Amino acid sequence: MTRQGRRLAAIFLALAVLAGALAACSPRPSADTLEKPAKDVFAAVQAATLAVDLRIKDSTTAAAGSTAADDMLGEVESATDEVEGFTAPTEKEKSLRDDMLATFATISRALLHARDALTAPGNAPGKAEQQEQGQSGAGADGLPEVLGELRSATDQLKALMTKAGIQ
Repeated sequence: MTRQGRRLAAIFLALAVLAGALAACSPRPSADTLEKPAKDVFAAVQAATLAVDLRIKDSTTAAAGSTAADDMLGEVESATDEVEGFTAPTEKEKSLRDDMLATFATISRALLHARDALTAPGNAPGKAEQQEQGQSGAGADGLPEVLGELRSATDQLKALMTKAGIQ
């Protein structure tokens, strides 16, 4: 083998070793690796739910609630990026990762709706209480509907965490 051939073989061998090392470093979507992102998203959706609930009760401002929803959306995006980086060599792991990503997407949509509803015109004190009681003006900002959407998304995540063995 010529000197150039040996050099080329050494480069290919080094690339193969590097690829193997990178693949080994990429976490697999097991309950252990999904636990942190799942718990982070669970906490984020709970915080946003609280913000919407407090706004419905006129115990916080629309700006504070909107900021909370926006911050929690950032948390979900970070967790989503983390889960997307996991390799899934088996169908079971791929299914678990895909289910987690789908649930995170549902939660992201709910958080976007919460942020939009919290900043909607007409989201003045007293309006949310009227909506909750079904009085005149109900539906103007959609906070009760958003609260239901957030709770539904929370239930979906809880079910997936239980299925994955995440406590």
